[in-house]
Amino acid sequence: MTNPSFQSFLHRFYQTPKGQSLFRQEKPLIDHALAHVFGLYLVQLGRVSTDSLLENSRVNCKVLLDDHALPEASGLRIQADMDYLPIRNDAVDVFVLPHSLESVTDPYHLLRQVDSALVPEGHVLITGFNPLGCRTMRNRFGEHRRHFKSANLIRAHRVVDWLSLLGYDIEQVTYSSISCLTRQDAEQGTWRWVEGLEKTLGRMGLDFGNVYCILAKKRIASPTPVGLNWRLSNWLIAAKGGRAVVSNRANRHHRMDKDS
Repeated sequence: MTNPSFQSFLHRFYQTPKGQSLFRQEKPLIDHALAHVFGLYLVQLGRVSTDSLLENSRVNCKVLLDDHALPEASGLRIQADMDYLPIRNDAVDVFVLPHSLESVTDPYHLLRQVDSALVPEGHVLITGFNPLGCRTMRNRFGEHRRHFKSANLIRAHRVVDWLSLLGYDIEQVTYSSISCLTRQDAEQGTWRWVEGLEKTLGRMGLDFGNVYCILAKKRIASPTPVGLNWRLSNWLIAAKGGRAVVSNRANRHHRMDKDS
């Protein structure tokens, strides 16, 4: 893993005033997305907050999987390496990945594991820090730069490309509000010009929210038709007299055997 302690860091960071302001931006995105998914089993990969991210989920059974022990966590919990998920194929209805892709060496490999364990028409919910978000950039160059620089920050459109490649329908891509200010910054009047610039660019269609949330649905594989066994390789196109002549090779061989 690139930074196995990143989600553990977020667990501590989200308890600070600066982290709480970011968490208050991210939690409504998760709640809104979870309101649209149902099923029997939901698995959250990694814990990022002492507050539950799944309290508004309607899924019956919720499981928290993390690479650290979770003695104080409530509900079902599993300690396992996210690089090797101990979940059988077609077993989970919903996966929630709160900054999980930012914590692994190969995020696409993790997505493929999730895809294998997800049932057809199951959902995956992914949150991440927008690398272009002002608060993200401040954290990358501020007091928490060691953790944020070692995290595998990925832009939302790249995650969407991976999901589309795996055969998912993208149902939601939402961003948190554009905010560069903490409460202390607002009181001091600093960074306001940056926030004004972000809002102007946001009206132009450029996304600078600090956190994004992606909800995708696994597409059912198209069935292979049976009963008609077309042997396209038997059909040949030969140029004869400047015209394309289509002939069936099998029938031609049959006629040749009959004439002989």
